[in-house]
Amino acid sequence: MPTVAEKLIAEAARSPEHEAWISRQLMAQRRPSEILADLDRAIDPAKLLAAIGGDGPAGLITACLIAFATPFIALGWLLP
Repeated sequence: MPTVAEKLIAEAARSPEHEAWISRQLMAQRRPSEILADLDRAIDPAKLLAAIGGDGPAGLITACLIAFATPFIALGWLLP
């Protein structure tokens, strides 16, 4: 089982932006466990796009919003 420090190092290795953000958090004297909790709560863009484009509630809501907005957008461009 990886320790908190190992998890934090692995997260920092993902990208230079992650490393810089984690470094700033550590300089602000935040606890590593708090930083990891923030990272766990953060939205991963890849997961968000997969949910929107996939089957399930998020995909259905997105499709409904697009279907609802399309006539208004089309009429707004065609009628003025």
